[in-house]
Amino acid sequence: MTLRSNYLWQIALSEQPPMGLPSDLAAVRVGLALGLPAIDALVGDGTDVGPVRYCLDHRQLVVPVEPETVHRWRAAHSVCVPAAGSRSCGAGGYRGCTGVWVARPGSERAGVTPAGALHEALSTTRARLRTAPGPHNRRHQEARCA
Repeated sequence: MTLRSNYLWQIALSEQPPMGLPSDLAAVRVGLALGLPAIDALVGDGTDVGPVRYCLDHRQLVVPVEPETVHRWRAAHSVCVPAAGSRSCGAGGYRGCTGVWVARPGSERAGVTPAGALHEALSTTRARLRTAPGPHNRRHQEARCA
């Protein structure tokens, strides 16, 4: 599996979140295919991005955000969970969840990613992926025309 980014990240080989991450946070869970380009876009725009957890088993990202985000998050492409469920990707199964935390170099304190900026980046990335030309989209267009 490739975890591509145009930017440098520090990897913490630990199941535990980075020191200083607030305990009352919420977390947005999103698939890697959508989440990685969105996070990269935020970093490219200069947005402060907090630590992110990669679940290698279930190909998902867990992005810590402000606690009040749970009650206002309305996105079809992701889910926001309160603090109790914010440390794993939430996928069930017998394997559990194997993940690593990554953070931007030079991040002295572990903050959270702004929920509004994350929502916008996910929505923009999702729209771009849905309209990107490729064999998958052509097949569905042909099926609709037939």
